[in-house]
Amino acid sequence: MKGKIFNAQEVQAIIAGNKTMFREVVKPKLDDRANCGLGIHDNGQLLWDARDDCGYYKNYDEIKCPYQVGQKIFVKESFLQKLGSTQLPSGEHETFFTGSNVEYVADGAQERWDNPDVFYPNWWKKRPAQHMKQEHSRLTLEITSIKVERLQDINYEDAIKEGVWNIQEKGSPRSWDVINAFRKSWNATHKKPEKKFEANPFVWVVDFKINK
Repeated sequence: MKGKIFNAQEVQAIIAGNKTMFREVVKPKLDDRANCGLGIHDNGQLLWDARDDCGYYKNYDEIKCPYQVGQKIFVKESFLQKLGSTQLPSGEHETFFTGSNVEYVADGAQERWDNPDVFYPNWWKKRPAQHMKQEHSRLTLEITSIKVERLQDINYEDAIKEGVWNIQEKGSPRSWDVINAFRKSWNATHKKPEKKFEANPFVWVVDFKINK
């Protein structure tokens, strides 16, 4: 099963039911004139074409979507795993991660030593989300729909689905407030200039539900 990385805030929003959508930049980068004929076919591929300055089609291509409707993916998030050690014949210690028990950073877990007098076997070490295996994941998502659009075309309803605004706590905000909150959240996790909100790349827009 394919995994996708989410940060701690996103995981919290998914668990709370506030995040039911994510966006992912389309690769390879589409031409700015690719709006003409843009769409997704039943085979999960993105069909697009672009016109030259005279209005003639200059290319025609298909880009395979990394997701499919009905597909299940597991959430990869930062976690803590207990570190053990064994003594080698040389007298040195070899360390390893033990068992399948993990704790999640999104839940507030902090790197720690259970017993400072016994260093390695009692160290809960933080591990990045990309190292999470399916067996350690606590959330499985099912893809329910996919579309393609420019990043800046996000509307109020979709920005709410992205989980960047908690309506119950903050009331009903203006559309600009929610979209601006999404922009800040997106730019905080996308460092490359071509992926920034201001660059307005084409993105896959993926709806999902928690698979129970």
